[in-house]
Amino acid sequence: MLDIVTYVIGQALGILAVILGVICFQMKNAKGILIFQITIASVFALHYLCLGAYTAVAVNALAAIQNVCYYFRNKKGSKSPILPIAFTSLIVIISLLTWDNWYCVFLMVGVAIGAVCLSLSSAQNIRFAMFIKCPLCLIYNAIVFSIGGVLYESASLLSSVIGTVKYYSDKKKALVWGEKKNG
Repeated sequence: MLDIVTYVIGQALGILAVILGVICFQMKNAKGILIFQITIASVFALHYLCLGAYTAVAVNALAAIQNVCYYFRNKKGSKSPILPIAFTSLIVIISLLTWDNWYCVFLMVGVAIGAVCLSLSSAQNIRFAMFIKCPLCLIYNAIVFSIGGVLYESASLLSSVIGTVKYYSDKKKALVWGEKKNG
């Protein structure tokens, strides 16, 4: 009985992360995205703990810490590659130390890509990097039967597409209006 309750709680936490993920990539700046990513990674760490996916627990806990570091690094304006390299290395090491099965490679590579992309200061570059990260993590989540994880990665990918289209649409409108003012 306790296993079923834990499983249901875990899936509910995954759904909460999905809701946060949909909102996340609609933020106008990288700092807003990072605040949501800190929360999402923390919720997902609890989600995977309930599902018994320990590599995902460790990687998401590290992702939460990483996003805090990126938030403050971006606040100070530092562009040093030290944090992305350090966190990418830690993700690989932690993934190997907590290795559940062959499919952990999808999570490891996806989250490592996330470690690099979240260090970018441009919200649009972060959105583009999600086009690589999300499908890899989606495969992992499908294999471990994480309903929230599958929905989250699908929603994040869709939200990134919407945010990208919106960005370019707004940029195109600004160019058109700018040309009419000058012309």
